[in-house]
Amino acid sequence: MKNNVIVEDLWFRYEIAKDFTLRDVDFVAKPGEFILLIGPSGCGKTTLINTINGIIPHVLKGILKGEVIVSDGEKEYVVKETPMKTLSTVVGTVFQDPETQFFTLSVLTELAFGPENLMLSHDEIIRRINFAAKATGIENLTHKNVFDLSGGQKQRVAIASALAMMPKILILDEPTANLDPRGAKEVLSVIDRLVRELNITVLLIEHRLEEVTKYADKVVVMNKGEILAEGSPKKVFGDPQIIDLLYNIGIRPPWHIEILHKVAQRRNVRIDEIPLTIERAAEILSKILPNCNNVKLERFQELETNYRNLHRGRKVIEIRNLWYVYPDGTVALKGINLDIYEGEFVGIIGQNGSGKSTLCLTILGLYKPSHGYVKVLGKDISKMSLAEASRSVGMIFQNPDLMLFQNTVWDEIAFGPRNIGLSAKEVSDRVNEALRMMGLTEYKNWIPRALSRGQRHRVAVASILSMRPKILIADEPTTGQDYGSCKEYLELLKQLNENQKMTIIIVSHSMDIIGKYAKRIIVLKDGRIIADGPTHKIFENKKVLMETDLEQPRITQIVEELRKYGFQYPLALTAEEFLSIIDTSG
Repeated sequence: MKNNVIVEDLWFRYEIAKDFTLRDVDFVAKPGEFILLIGPSGCGKTTLINTINGIIPHVLKGILKGEVIVSDGEKEYVVKETPMKTLSTVVGTVFQDPETQFFTLSVLTELAFGPENLMLSHDEIIRRINFAAKATGIENLTHKNVFDLSGGQKQRVAIASALAMMPKILILDEPTANLDPRGAKEVLSVIDRLVRELNITVLLIEHRLEEVTKYADKVVVMNKGEILAEGSPKKVFGDPQIIDLLYNIGIRPPWHIEILHKVAQRRNVRIDEIPLTIERAAEILSKILPNCNNVKLERFQELETNYRNLHRGRKVIEIRNLWYVYPDGTVALKGINLDIYEGEFVGIIGQNGSGKSTLCLTILGLYKPSHGYVKVLGKDISKMSLAEASRSVGMIFQNPDLMLFQNTVWDEIAFGPRNIGLSAKEVSDRVNEALRMMGLTEYKNWIPRALSRGQRHRVAVASILSMRPKILIADEPTTGQDYGSCKEYLELLKQLNENQKMTIIIVSHSMDIIGKYAKRIIVLKDGRIIADGPTHKIFENKKVLMETDLEQPRITQIVEELRKYGFQYPLALTAEEFLSIIDTSG
């Protein structure tokens, strides 16, 4: 068998669904092939990989037509006829949140868990542990508790645990979604090395395309349960028709490729090469762009003015000498002093474990300060009931499943308004408004957990919007969302901020999102605020970014690379700003 995965004429419909989630899918994956699977939220990507690893039909039931065959290089297995125990030795799966996959407390026992359940000999188990630890570069972590690790380290342990089963096929469902930039690069480089050195097949679902595109051998585009296009990254992202298709289904190509296409259109030139890295994109751009030393960005002046004006207004959050210590003794926040004003759009950034989520949970009132205080709208949050606090502050968690517990989407969104005593009509009005705002009306009678992760995330957002809080905190709001859904969601937050003066706080590892929407950035490191100011000022501060293993927005990185060729452009934060510079330069 020349292919590790063969999917033929595959159709699948979940028991609770009216329509097929997968439609006439034909797909093959060869040994040593790194395949990037992209498409909008709910398009069928996760359903497809679950037919390959056996979760469908052995765990999740429905109507399955067609055939899925996997191979370990020696023997073929028809997935629907093969027990999960056997399939687990052929196909390994790593999910977005590694903690949901851990069965034990230590790294060593976690790596041993799978092989032990195969009843392998002691010597074979040790051999596999050593193999997996070395392959993922975690030899120095085997003695640690898995919950003491950074996000990137946890994800590498999850990958190592899958590798200990010696699979020929490795499936990863958004493995970098919860990671800071450094962690994401670590994980992707490990995956790439596994493909090259072990000749395993990798199927990767990912929305963060910039970093992963340079590793992929093939890109597969899905929408509405069908495969619309496939080919090498240069073929897929270099074909204008496929680019138009991507935009139409809510997917944006990597930033540097998008900019190159748009500049080529503006300059009326042909691009013969599609670059897979920012560095190569800048080199190509340097040959077709005009130079100009005197371009100023009016938006930066506007941001400065707005920043100063807002800070003369009403304080909605006041934090003084805030410390928070977890029960195990971990000091998460160390003397935080912070004021946030009505109508601000604030971005909070920092490495995994820097204290971002802990800070948000103290503002929400779920965590009580170990020392110091948090005041929301002038009241000490620790002295407010949860019902009272929920009228003032709403938080959308990174993992939407932590917020979903009702039997229907409608009931999920209605839960909050009902519990603060609103009338049936007011509850209905708020639910319908939230459904409409988040594009969920057609799913109002669905069970929330039957939706895709991106759709579940929108349900979580709608459940908060129905409470109409004065302050909205979004922890990693783009997790699991395609570009179209992200843009729609963030534009909604922008409208709430501008039209209703709702104070928005977003915590994100996406510097592109922070650069486009946040007007102020707060940088955390080791539980302390190390920088706070207007967005463009923070992203100009390379020292702070390097200190926290963060990076500039992709567009800003392109401008930085262009400076190496003598260009004196200001540090644009968005594609729109960059293109305005080009237009101004002539």
